[in-house]
Amino acid sequence: MVKAGDLLCELDSALLVDKEKQQQIQVTQAEAELKQAEENVAIQKTQNDSDNSAALLAYELANLDLEKFLKGESQRDINVKQGAITKAREDLQRAEETFEFSKRIAKKGYKNQNDVEADRINVVKAQIDLEIAKEDLAVEKDYVQKRKERELKAAVEEKERDQERVRRKGIATLAQYEAKLKAGQLTYEVESSELERFREQIKACKLIAPQNGQVVYANQDNGRRGNGEDVIEEGTEVRERQAIIQLPDFSLMKVDARIHESKISLIREGLPVDIRVDAFPEQTYLGEVDQVSSVPISSNWMRPDLKEYKASIKIVPNGADITKLKPGLTAEIEIRIEERDGVLQVPVQSVITIGTQHYIFVLGSDGEAVRRLIKIGQTSDTTIEILDGVQEDEEVILNPRTHFADQLIDLEEQMALERKEQAENQASGQAKRKSTKAQSSGKSGGKAGGQNSKKSSAGGASGFMKRLDKNSDGKISKEELPEPMRERFSSMDTNKDGFITAEELSKLRGKRPPSGGQRPSGGKRP
Repeated sequence: MVKAGDLLCELDSALLVDKEKQQQIQVTQAEAELKQAEENVAIQKTQNDSDNSAALLAYELANLDLEKFLKGESQRDINVKQGAITKAREDLQRAEETFEFSKRIAKKGYKNQNDVEADRINVVKAQIDLEIAKEDLAVEKDYVQKRKERELKAAVEEKERDQERVRRKGIATLAQYEAKLKAGQLTYEVESSELERFREQIKACKLIAPQNGQVVYANQDNGRRGNGEDVIEEGTEVRERQAIIQLPDFSLMKVDARIHESKISLIREGLPVDIRVDAFPEQTYLGEVDQVSSVPISSNWMRPDLKEYKASIKIVPNGADITKLKPGLTAEIEIRIEERDGVLQVPVQSVITIGTQHYIFVLGSDGEAVRRLIKIGQTSDTTIEILDGVQEDEEVILNPRTHFADQLIDLEEQMALERKEQAENQASGQAKRKSTKAQSSGKSGGKAGGQNSKKSSAGGASGFMKRLDKNSDGKISKEELPEPMRERFSSMDTNKDGFITAEELSKLRGKRPPSGGQRPSGGKRP
């Protein structure tokens, strides 16, 4: 006997322990690679920010250089060149004035010819400097300024393109690191899951009692020829999903039942059940339907057409000693589908069915057997509910086909003839309805004559009609007929309107004896 939580047995887990250690190494390596991938992603994100900032700064500086040239340096350089031209022009003017003054002084004898020649040379030199200054200004405007502006604009465009290149390159590099990170995460999860699986298997090697009960080794025939039983003992090798221990709790017993497919629609959870165990026939246990399978269980190879559903019956304490029940005992169950009081029922062996009608033979007070048409309700394996046709305490005859074979054969033949006559009457009734419709379109005198003829034909049966027509509505229903005549109601109701009229009764009286209570020849009841 064990309690919930006790260790029942332990499977050899040495191989699993070795696999767990190897898997732990794999998990550690996967974890290290995952951390490295995470750091690479973080570093690349920072590097991308730095590269993007540097590319943006270079683009902004290139824009500033272009703006500085267009708004400052360009005009400054032109002004410098223009200033040089102005200075050269003034120098030329001063040299010319000096040269003219030297020529006048030389005529008066105050300067020699060499000084005059030197002043002339200065004038030529000043003219040359002025031309050079003008050429420098033209070169500055036509070439230097345009070239530098083109260079600065190209630098701005290049920095802008470089900024996009840096951004895209950073995205591509980061995507590679993120892919490696994702792969590392998946690898780590797979390795960790495998490690967890090994640990769960190691844990599962210890079989813990889930409930209180008694340990029973599951020594069973393995079904293999010549191999005997699967004996559960120390050192035995077991296969996957092999039963090792059964742990029945004798305080919570149940019955495993099989329900035939014809009855499964009546079974539902919660229905009360009476249980009788073959080992204790004097004791009745109370149960309750706990579970009902929604699919049939595997068929027996000897009876492949048999469809049965598994049902679990929970045994409910009702004062009976449940502790003496043992697993594997054979039990008989009776599921109470419905319970009603005051139900009149007869043995199922006493009822016979012919067509859609049910009959029973009742032993009368004079000792003669009387056949009756009955109306039945629900049935069981042993009894049938009687709704009409038999009274309480009347004696019924079992197995009537054995005792009244001739009568039943005659009855079956009579019903076959009545069905044939009914079909013929239906065909003739349709023709009569068409004829009646044609006559009703004639004169009123002819219509009155037809009514008188109808009254005349019904006059012979008026006395019998009055006796049977209890509610005086001019027609007879099936309930108003005597019991022996009710079974012939369908053949008497020729127009199938649910009632028998005087005309139908007169036609019937022309074919049959006038008294409904007389027996036909042979002493048999109709």
